[in-house]
Amino acid sequence: MDYQRALAFLESPARFSPRLGLTRIERLLELLENPQNTFPSVLIAGTSGKGSSCRLIASVLSAAGFHTGLLSKPHLQSYRERVEIDGQRISRPALTAIVERFVPLAQELAATPLGAPTYFEMGVALAFSYFAQQRVDLAVVEVGLGGRLDATNVLLPVLTGITPIGFDHTEYLGHTLAEIAGEKAGILKPGVPVVLAPQNPEALIAIRRRSAEVGSPILPSENWQAHRNSADLHGQRFDLELAMREAGSQKSGGGKYDGLFLPLLGRHQLENAAFALTALERLGEEGFPWKEKHLRQAWAELRWPGRAEVLQEGPLLVIDAAHNPDKASALALTIRDYFSFTHLGLVFGASGDKDAGAMLALFAPWRPRLFATQAQSERALAADQVLALGTDLGLSGTSFPRVADAVQGALCWAGPQDMVLVTGSTYIAGEARDLYFPADAE
Repeated sequence: MDYQRALAFLESPARFSPRLGLTRIERLLELLENPQNTFPSVLIAGTSGKGSSCRLIASVLSAAGFHTGLLSKPHLQSYRERVEIDGQRISRPALTAIVERFVPLAQELAATPLGAPTYFEMGVALAFSYFAQQRVDLAVVEVGLGGRLDATNVLLPVLTGITPIGFDHTEYLGHTLAEIAGEKAGILKPGVPVVLAPQNPEALIAIRRRSAEVGSPILPSENWQAHRNSADLHGQRFDLELAMREAGSQKSGGGKYDGLFLPLLGRHQLENAAFALTALERLGEEGFPWKEKHLRQAWAELRWPGRAEVLQEGPLLVIDAAHNPDKASALALTIRDYFSFTHLGLVFGASGDKDAGAMLALFAPWRPRLFATQAQSERALAADQVLALGTDLGLSGTSFPRVADAVQGALCWAGPQDMVLVTGSTYIAGEARDLYFPADAE
């Protein structure tokens, strides 16, 4: 098997329909000799900010000398982005070798009532197998969908976390914030602390209920203050003060860190930093100590493509992988607070299962010129449908079946002082980034 065949096996369309539950992944991991039991882990759920938070945590631990695995999703350009150790993606040969081992096991499962492993289950098993092979000291793992029945929930972590919860995947998780929060709080484990980001009151009640049921101490991350000192197109410098106390105990932590630099834009990234710092404080007590110099170095050098990423100036071209209303709302605030421009060109596309209209409405106050498009994905909303949603909002524009053509059209339209924003889905942002940094050149 070569790398392309390994990818084709992982990304078979038949695997993409989510089938929540732990029985199948547990059996697959059992066939692989339970690699998930060979390393400690941190498990992070939530709707917004969990990917950035996981990366912020993992980067500091790596800087402190710990061999740190990171499982994140979705990927922007290359599947290998999903599985990293100390900031280095899994190699093509390593991925291929593990997948080659998976093939007969997946076929064995497919012949049973459990059925073949899903796309995400295969990715989780791949990451856990790789982390075990490489003997990581710790793995930081981003939950896929929900929490309670997500494949990552086979882990017995030393720390869990829940970032802000909003409405997403309602067809699987429920139609109220309480229901969604209850599913995400399914990652809480007896006696294992949970770092909790500020939440809607409805979600908070559900999480606190689950915390009390299982005896999982809450580490709130809302007790922080951040002051942004400066910002430009390359990042922001800020002071961060954290004061926290573990609910129900005398343990406390926190501190003040002046002049931190983060090459990520947006107020929400400061919130993610406070969440990550709360987690890091606790991990220091769990046998993973770090120093302030590790924090400063790791965050200053952090790379997280597709998050308000500037690809060119004059006109500005910015891509962002926001793919639901909560993420789009954070992006809209970032555009307002961090960027200056005369006119806005919006290259926008979305998956058919997302609330594209709600996302578009968040950018409507700028009266952007809409360049409606669609990703090369079976899940994509057709460009003409995106344009119709924009028309309903009073936006003028044009539809383009290909992202590359939409980006080119927007750049031809824009003047030197204008801005072109590419967003709506990870697929859209990834295809736009391919124009500047081709995935094949990784």
